[in-house]
Amino acid sequence: MFGSHLSKSIIAAKYYSMEKLIKLKVKEESSTVEQAKRIIDSFIKSCINLDASILEPMIEEGQFFDDLDKYRFLAFLRAQFDSAKAQGLKKMIVEYGRCELCVMGHKTYEFYGTKSTPRFAYVIEIVDGEAKNIFNCNASSGWINNIS
Repeated sequence: MFGSHLSKSIIAAKYYSMEKLIKLKVKEESSTVEQAKRIIDSFIKSCINLDASILEPMIEEGQFFDDLDKYRFLAFLRAQFDSAKAQGLKKMIVEYGRCELCVMGHKTYEFYGTKSTPRFAYVIEIVDGEAKNIFNCNASSGWINNIS
């Protein structure tokens, strides 16, 4: 009788541990997806408003985008934004495009000022729900389709 009760307790404990492990895994995966969404949303908002400080708190210290560490990537963005501001732009308009060269067909985010061609464009690479890379795209369809 004691052995039977012990066996049921062990099975119940294993089931509880397994259930807890599954819940933990789902929570970790959903938090990764949520974090990726926050990074993407912050990046787009940052580009629209020409303000790299919006994105800064979303990037972790050891994270690299466009083969640049956090601070070099943000400095690169600031330089692009400062250049756009020097041309009198205050906000950008975002549209979707497609990469026509490096990652052929991948969705791009094109940012327009007052011209019919993008001021800058980026590919955001998502792998397993995680924002793995954000990199400048110099062959986005917005440029390619507007070549006369």
